Amino acid sequence: MRLRLIHEDKRGGIYLVEDLLEGNKEFTFMEIKKGFARGGCVHSNKEYFAVIKGKVKFIIGDKEKILEAGSSGSFLEGIPHAFIGLEDSIVSEWGITSEEKKLDKKDNKLRELVDNINNSNK
Repeated sequence: MRLRLIHEDKRGGIYLVEDLLEGNKEFTFMEIKKGFARGGCVHSNKEYFAVIKGKVKFIIGDKEKILEAGSSGSFLEGIPHAFIGLEDSIVSEWGITSEEKKLDKKDNKLRELVDNINNSNK
């Protein structure tokens, strides 16, 4: 098992844990710095998440929840979701393959919110 940085920007890094799950499914850790957002996507399959560190606002569909370290749940297929860092946070996601992620769509309204949050924190 190896932890590999697969993306990094002003929001933090995304790390892939290689060879952890069967069926080529990904297990990732996302850093979300305070005041930044990630997501706005819609998956074609169910995916799971856990907040490892910090506090985030979790937006799923038309609902919002505040989640702290130790919180976990899932995204059902077809439901847009995003995380906003209320503190420097780490969120893990797992359960879909990188091929499925390439096919995923963005929810225009939620992606616009994510982009606006990130652009306001230059």
